[in-house]
Amino acid sequence: MFSLTKRHAVILLGVVLLVVVAGWVLYQNYYQPQTVTGESQQQAETPAGVGQSADNARVKMLESQLAEAALQIAELKNKPPDTIIQTVPVEVEKVVIKEVEKRGANFAIVTDPANPDKTVDLTEVASMPEGTTVNLNQYNVYAYRKVIRGFNIIPDWSESVKKASPRIQELTFDASRRITKDGKYLGGVVGYDFKHDEAKAGIRYSF
Repeated sequence: MFSLTKRHAVILLGVVLLVVVAGWVLYQNYYQPQTVTGESQQQAETPAGVGQSADNARVKMLESQLAEAALQIAELKNKPPDTIIQTVPVEVEKVVIKEVEKRGANFAIVTDPANPDKTVDLTEVASMPEGTTVNLNQYNVYAYRKVIRGFNIIPDWSESVKKASPRIQELTFDASRRITKDGKYLGGVVGYDFKHDEAKAGIRYSF
């Protein structure tokens, strides 16, 4: 039988800790979500462009959500965007991230209104001379579904204990539609209360 000595155990623990620390460092440097993605205006108006930004931000979106976001960006092309960034080059990404957090968005796409065919390179922007005025468009993207549905089971604990088997007190089903960009929903809920033998219906507001 193989047994570890105290010295071997300490060495093994040290190796495990080293692997954990190395993994954490790699994650911090290479796998962190990228909240801001620079794109051309044309690219930002396509589901593929939005999808690329979503992938960079580690955000999962349905094809319908990508298409909806791309359409909204295209519709805003000739209107004021969510935010017009006017700051010094080195502060651009910080300003965008702050705006994303302020508005409760999942990520943002940045484009150059003066060069709609050119992809914005944030590294290039940050290296511009200090006195350069930066003027970019920011489109905030919200990864919320149009409709959410829920099915709820409420057990009757007292009866379950008494009968020594699971007992359901109430079943409900709800469906809500998104009413704001930042993920607020309004809908209805229906259900049945088995304990009191009555049907239920109501309004559901989620935020």
